[in-house]
Amino acid sequence: MIMVIPVKVNTLCTMAKLGKVKYNHEIAKLTSDSRECVENSIFVAINGNAKNGIQFIEEAIQKGAKTIITRPIEKKNETINYIFVEDERKTLAILAKHFYKDISRKLHLIGVIGTNGKTTVSTIAYHFFNYLHMDAMVIGSNGIFYKNHEFSIYNTTPDILTIYQYLSIAKQKKIRYVFMEVSSISVDQMRVYDMDFECLIFTNFSEDHLDYHKTMARYLYCKIIPFVKLKRTSYAIINKDDEVSDKIIKHTDAKVISYGFNQACDYLGTMNYTKESGISFYAKNLLFKSNLIGEFNLYNALAVMPLCEIYHIPYTEYVGFLGSFQPVMGRMNRICFDHRCVIIDYAHTFEATKQVILEGLRLCKGKLTILLGCGGNREKEKRGAIGSFLNEVDANIYLTTDNPRFEDPMDIINDILVNIRKDVHVIVERKDAITEALKNLEKNDYLLVLGKGCEKYMDIKGIRYPYSDLEVIYDWIRSH
Repeated sequence: MIMVIPVKVNTLCTMAKLGKVKYNHEIAKLTSDSRECVENSIFVAINGNAKNGIQFIEEAIQKGAKTIITRPIEKKNETINYIFVEDERKTLAILAKHFYKDISRKLHLIGVIGTNGKTTVSTIAYHFFNYLHMDAMVIGSNGIFYKNHEFSIYNTTPDILTIYQYLSIAKQKKIRYVFMEVSSISVDQMRVYDMDFECLIFTNFSEDHLDYHKTMARYLYCKIIPFVKLKRTSYAIINKDDEVSDKIIKHTDAKVISYGFNQACDYLGTMNYTKESGISFYAKNLLFKSNLIGEFNLYNALAVMPLCEIYHIPYTEYVGFLGSFQPVMGRMNRICFDHRCVIIDYAHTFEATKQVILEGLRLCKGKLTILLGCGGNREKEKRGAIGSFLNEVDANIYLTTDNPRFEDPMDIINDILVNIRKDVHVIVERKDAITEALKNLEKNDYLLVLGKGCEKYMDIKGIRYPYSDLEVIYDWIRSH
């Protein structure tokens, strides 16, 4: 139960520079979901991508909302406060900041930004701090985790009110460090607007979400803007090997700490090895070994190291932790049986898919099999690009379904097939595709199952049906 000290509407509106209203009621709840309204709520009618909050104003009022914040409309109820604004999302963010007593400023809030690696970096950091008994929380793609608690969320970065609610839980439970994945879409939708990040970690930048952002320039802008907003006393941990790193450094006033393996930087790593059992690298005259698999995980592991400098942690503590840390759920998880291996990974962007496949080729001593699909209602351009890349790969290919959403799964598969010039297996039902691929594995073969990671659903026409790649694989292994 989240306890928020009661506040009157005019007090909150004055802090948010919205002026005063006629009915100065005590606020029972601040929400943008009409279904959650109770007596004396403030309802903010968000004009979303799929639905317009204005449609739900009457429902909000019926459930007890006494103040409505919306774009200019005709007032239909004179007993209700109406506040008209130009940008409801921004207004909600400002209201939430004051309603939750500027809670982000009272915690160590660390954000992770980038196309790939956000989940792995934030999860490593979360477990590292808990390993040191520096109580932490993580908010991201795999859910929200803290002190033996786990909660599922719909988006990589939740809506702003959900974030503030969990930050309040952190404060109540004396959790001082919160690690949060920050997606480009959440930045564009003001879900992290005006939050007080003490540190931001930049992983990398490559093509993604163009169905939403339309252009790479706009996508990059949404990655950079949180760094622009950082205070001079905050920290920006930057992957210096990424080609956009200089642009980020140029536009932030924060204290920059750089890392990488190829460019001169503050934390220069040197690869020792990447193999089936894990990775190893040198940094700051220390040798690090990890059970993480994949060359790209060298960057993810190194990205966390500067936090030792910021929070006065001996580097040797990170050496000890990393040596025992197990791979992140749904990220390069390796399942071996009868001299055969399956790797499950969340890779769904073109760059991540390419890197995981290249790693599979490096690791596999037999024949490599790749099973993947593409999500529906997302970047159609990458489908053909993935198909073109698969032409260059010496592997058995299975094309199947991956969260088709509101598209026909076969239409998505055909978009991948357009650029493929060799024989591949097409099995629309993902469970059948996985079992068929497993059945055909021989000694020393590898199977890459890409796209869904540890997701426990299949998104079809707005409904999330129970489904798990992991369960399908383990069930098959147990029965064979």
